[in-house]
Amino acid sequence: METKKQTAVSIIIKNFNLLSDNDFKTWFLNSMDKLEAMEKEQMIEFAEFVATYSDKNKNAYKEMLHAKSKYDGTERTIDLLEQYYKL
Repeated sequence: METKKQTAVSIIIKNFNLLSDNDFKTWFLNSMDKLEAMEKEQMIEFAEFVATYSDKNKNAYKEMLHAKSKYDGTERTIDLLEQYYKL
Protein backbone atom coordinates (compact mmCIF):
# COMPACT_ATOMS: atom_id res chain seq x y z
CA MET A 1 0.00 0.00 0.00
CA GLU A 2 1.42 3.38 -1.04
CA THR A 3 1.41 6.06 1.62
CA LYS A 4 1.58 9.75 0.85
CA LYS A 5 2.60 12.58 3.12
CA GLN A 6 -0.44 14.28 4.62
CA THR A 7 -0.53 18.02 4.32
CA ALA A 8 -2.34 20.31 6.72
CA VAL A 9 -4.76 21.09 3.89
CA SER A 10 -5.57 17.40 3.32
CA ILE A 11 -6.24 16.98 7.06
CA ILE A 12 -8.59 19.98 7.02
CA ILE A 13 -10.46 18.65 3.98
CA LYS A 14 -10.80 15.18 5.53
CA ASN A 15 -12.16 16.60 8.78
CA PHE A 16 -14.38 19.09 6.98
CA ASN A 17 -16.26 16.19 5.42
CA LEU A 18 -16.62 14.38 8.75
CA LEU A 19 -17.67 17.12 11.15
CA SER A 20 -20.62 19.45 11.52
CA ASP A 21 -20.02 23.18 11.08
CA ASN A 22 -19.69 23.88 14.81
CA ASP A 23 -17.55 20.80 15.43
CA PHE A 24 -15.27 21.71 12.53
CA LYS A 25 -14.86 25.31 13.64
CA THR A 26 -13.90 24.18 17.14
CA TRP A 27 -11.51 21.52 15.81
CA PHE A 28 -9.97 23.97 13.33
CA LEU A 29 -9.36 26.69 15.90
CA ASN A 30 -7.86 24.17 18.33
CA SER A 31 -5.63 22.66 15.59
CA MET A 32 -4.21 25.79 13.95
CA ASP A 33 -0.89 25.78 15.83
CA LYS A 34 -0.30 22.11 15.04
CA LEU A 35 -1.26 22.57 11.37
CA GLU A 36 0.96 25.64 10.97
CA ALA A 37 3.91 23.77 12.53
CA MET A 38 3.24 20.83 10.22
CA GLU A 39 3.27 23.09 7.14
CA LYS A 40 6.51 24.77 8.26
CA GLU A 41 8.18 21.39 8.81
CA GLN A 42 7.06 20.19 5.38
CA MET A 43 8.39 23.35 3.69
CA ILE A 44 11.77 22.81 5.36
CA GLU A 45 11.83 19.12 4.39
CA PHE A 46 10.96 19.99 0.79
CA ALA A 47 13.66 22.70 0.68
CA GLU A 48 16.19 20.11 1.89
CA PHE A 49 14.90 17.62 -0.70
CA VAL A 50 15.28 20.18 -3.52
CA ALA A 51 18.73 21.13 -2.25
CA THR A 52 19.97 17.66 -3.27
CA TYR A 53 19.53 18.88 -6.86
CA SER A 54 22.61 21.06 -7.01
CA ASP A 55 22.47 22.34 -10.62
CA LYS A 56 19.73 24.94 -11.02
CA ASN A 57 18.63 26.87 -14.08
CA LYS A 58 15.46 28.39 -15.56
CA ASN A 59 13.71 27.35 -18.74
CA ALA A 60 12.07 29.64 -21.31
CA TYR A 61 8.89 29.72 -19.16
CA LYS A 62 10.88 31.00 -16.11
CA GLU A 63 10.31 27.67 -14.33
CA MET A 64 13.15 26.63 -12.01
CA LEU A 65 14.89 23.47 -13.21
CA HIS A 66 17.00 21.11 -11.08
CA ALA A 67 19.38 18.23 -11.83
CA LYS A 68 21.42 16.10 -9.42
CA SER A 69 24.27 16.02 -11.93
CA LYS A 70 24.92 17.15 -15.48
CA TYR A 71 24.10 13.58 -16.57
CA ASP A 72 20.62 13.53 -15.01
CA GLY A 73 17.51 14.85 -16.69
CA THR A 74 16.31 18.16 -15.33
CA GLU A 75 13.22 18.44 -13.18
CA ARG A 76 10.91 21.41 -12.64
CA THR A 77 10.34 22.45 -9.02
CA ILE A 78 6.67 21.44 -9.31
CA ASP A 79 7.74 17.95 -10.50
CA LEU A 80 9.99 17.61 -7.45
CA LEU A 81 7.15 18.73 -5.18
CA GLU A 82 4.91 16.01 -6.63
CA GLN A 83 7.68 13.43 -6.14
CA TYR A 84 8.22 14.60 -2.57
CA TYR A 85 4.57 14.14 -1.62
CA LYS A 86 4.50 10.66 -3.14
CA LEU A 87 7.41 9.52 -0.90
